[in-house]
Amino acid sequence: MNARAVEAGAMEANADRGGPAMLLTGMLVLALLAATNVAHGETNLSLAQVLSALTRDADPLLRDMVRDFRLPRAVVGLLGGAALGVSGALLQSVLRNPMVSPGILGISAGSHLFIVLATVFAPWLLNLAPLPLTLAGGWMAVAMVWLLAGGRRASPLRIVLAGLIVSMTLGGITSAVLVMNETEARFLLAWSGGMLRQNGWAGASFAWPWILGCLALVMLTARQLDLSMLGEETARALGQRTRLVVLACLGAVLVLTGVVVAVAGPIGFVGLVAPHLVKLAGIRRHAMLLPASAIWGAALLLGADTLTHVFGSLTRTPPVGAITAAIGAPWLLWLVLRGRRHGAGFAPMTPFGVRPRPLLPWPLTAGLLGLGVLGTLLLGLTVVGGLPLSPGTVLAALAGEGSAVAQRIVLEFRLPRILAALLAGACFAVAGALIQDALRNPLADASVIGVNAGASAGVLLLLAAWPLAAGPVVSAAALAGGLAAAAAIFGLAWRRRLMPAILILTGIAVGAICGAIVQILVLDGRFTGSPLVWLIGGLHARGWPAVQVLAPALALLLPLGLLLARRVEVLAFDDLTAGSLGLDVGRTRLGAGLVGVALAAIAVSQTGPIGYVGLVAPHAARLLTGHRMRPLLLLAGLIGAILLGLADIAARLVVRPAEVPAGAVVALIGAPYLLYLIHRSDRS
Repeated sequence: MNARAVEAGAMEANADRGGPAMLLTGMLVLALLAATNVAHGETNLSLAQVLSALTRDADPLLRDMVRDFRLPRAVVGLLGGAALGVSGALLQSVLRNPMVSPGILGISAGSHLFIVLATVFAPWLLNLAPLPLTLAGGWMAVAMVWLLAGGRRASPLRIVLAGLIVSMTLGGITSAVLVMNETEARFLLAWSGGMLRQNGWAGASFAWPWILGCLALVMLTARQLDLSMLGEETARALGQRTRLVVLACLGAVLVLTGVVVAVAGPIGFVGLVAPHLVKLAGIRRHAMLLPASAIWGAALLLGADTLTHVFGSLTRTPPVGAITAAIGAPWLLWLVLRGRRHGAGFAPMTPFGVRPRPLLPWPLTAGLLGLGVLGTLLLGLTVVGGLPLSPGTVLAALAGEGSAVAQRIVLEFRLPRILAALLAGACFAVAGALIQDALRNPLADASVIGVNAGASAGVLLLLAAWPLAAGPVVSAAALAGGLAAAAAIFGLAWRRRLMPAILILTGIAVGAICGAIVQILVLDGRFTGSPLVWLIGGLHARGWPAVQVLAPALALLLPLGLLLARRVEVLAFDDLTAGSLGLDVGRTRLGAGLVGVALAAIAVSQTGPIGYVGLVAPHAARLLTGHRMRPLLLLAGLIGAILLGLADIAARLVVRPAEVPAGAVVALIGAPYLLYLIHRSDRS
C-alpha cells in the first residue's frame, strides 16, 4: 500500500510534464488539418475561397459545396475522431491493456452488424432509433468478448484475441448479409469501410449532443481513472467502486463508438494510436490525457480523410477506415516489437476443453469419426442440389452404372465439391492444431494471425490488375499472399526468438495491413463480380482442380506435422523448460508454424478465407484424446472435414435455390461452440 502511494505521488509529480505543449501542438495541427480538409476535394479551393463561401455574397455553387458538403464532413471527422480517441484512452485505462481500442474489441463490428441488419430488413427502425441499434450491437460484442476471454480472469492477450475473433465473426455475418442483398449493399459497401462524406448537416446534428455530452461526463471520472491505474486492490482500498467505474466508462465507450458508426461507419485504429501519441509526451493523468486524446484523435481522422482525396477521386475514394488501418497497423506493430519486457503481461494461455483421459481408445474414436466423414460424403452426394438422389442411385453412379444424367451430376458436380470441402476442412483443422500448440495459445489459428488476410489481399491485387484471371491463377495468388504474410510475420518476430505473444500480435498487425489493402481494393470497383463472395469463403463451383491441389497438400504436409508432433508436445512447457530438455524451441516453433501456415494457405487458395474450422476442431479433438499430438492431429483433421462438409451442405440447403457462403455458416456454428468450450473449461 505504501509503495503504491509513493508510486502515485511520483506519477502526480511528473504526469503533466509536456502536457500543455502536447495540447497546444495538437490544437494547431488540428486547425491546420481542418482547413486543409475543407479546402481539398474533387476541386481544390484556396483558403480565401473557403472564407468567401461563408459570406452572404458568395457564389451559390461555391457556397453550397463548402457549407453543405465539406464543412459537415470536417465537423463529423472532428467529432468522430475525438470520440474514438477518448474511447481508446478509456478502454486502455480501465482494462489496463495498451493494445485495446473499440475496433480491436469488436465494438465497432457489433454496431456495424446491427446497422446493416436494420438497413436491409427494417429501414424504419434505423430512421427511428439508430443509437439504440448501435448500442445493442456494441453490448452484444462486449458480452461475446467477455465470455470468450474468460471473464474477470482474462489476460491482456486473451482479450485482444477474443476481440479479434468476435470482429471476424460479426464481420463475416455482415458480409454474408451484404452478399445476399446486393441492392442495399451498393451504398453499404462504401459506408462499411468508413466514410465521412456527408450530404448536409443531419449527421453532425445527430452526433454532436451525444459526443460532447459523453466527453463532458467522462471528464468527471478523470480522478477515478487515475486511481484505477494503481490496480484494482489499491483502488478499492482508497474507496473506489471499481466495477461502477468500469461499467460507466464502458457505457460511455459504447455510446461514443455507436454514434460514430451510425454517422460514419466502422473506423478502426484511431482509438489505439491517439492515446499512445499522448502518452509518448509523458501525459498520464486523465484530466490531461482525455482532452489530449480527443484532440489528437480528431487530427488523425481528419488527416486520414484528407489523404483519401489525395489518393482517390469523387467516384473512387478509398475508405477512410482503410487509411486509418494503414496508419494504425504499423503503429501496433511498432508497439509490439519495441516492448522491452519481451511480451510481459501477454503470457501464453493453456488450452481449454482438454480431457485428461480419453473416453475411448483413439483408434476407435478415429474409426467412428471416419464413419462420420463417409456419412457426410454420402449426404453431400444425395440431398443437395436441385435433384435429390437416393443412396442407391449415388452408389450406382460411383460404380459407373445408372443413367448418364445421374453419373454426370455425381461425378462432375457433387463429388468434387464435397471432397474439396472435406479436404479443406482437414487442412484448416490440422493447421489450427499445429499453430495452437506451437504458440501455446488456444485462440490462435491462421485466420487470427493474418494468413487469411494476406491470401485475400493477394487475390484482390491479382483481380484488380487482371479481372479475367483463371481459377488456377487466382488460387496461386491466394497461396502467394498467405505465404508472404506468414513470411513477414515470422521474419519480424525472429529477433524476438519467435515468442508466442510476439508472433500473435505481429500477425494481428500484418493482418490489419492486408485488411486495409482489401478494403481499398473492394471499393475500387474494377472487379467483374462481387469480391465479397470470395472474401467470406465457400465451395461454390469448386471442382476436381481444387481436389487435385488439396489432396496432395494434405498427403505431404500431414506426415510432416506427425513427424514434428513429439517435439511440439514439449512446447507445452515454457520455453526455458523445453530448452533445458534439449529442444531447439525456435526451430521447432518455426517448423510447426510453417507446416500449419502452408496447410492453411493452400486451403484458403481453394475455398477463400474460411475461419473457425482451425479454431474449433482442435479443441473438439482435445476433448476426445487429450494432449497427445499425433492422435490430436488425426482426430482434428477428421473433425474439421466433417465440420466444413456439413457447413457446405447447410449453405446449399438453408435458402435454396440461393446459396449462403459456407464461411458464414461455419462462423454461426463455431462461435457458440467455442463459447461453450470456454464455459465448460472455466467450470472445471
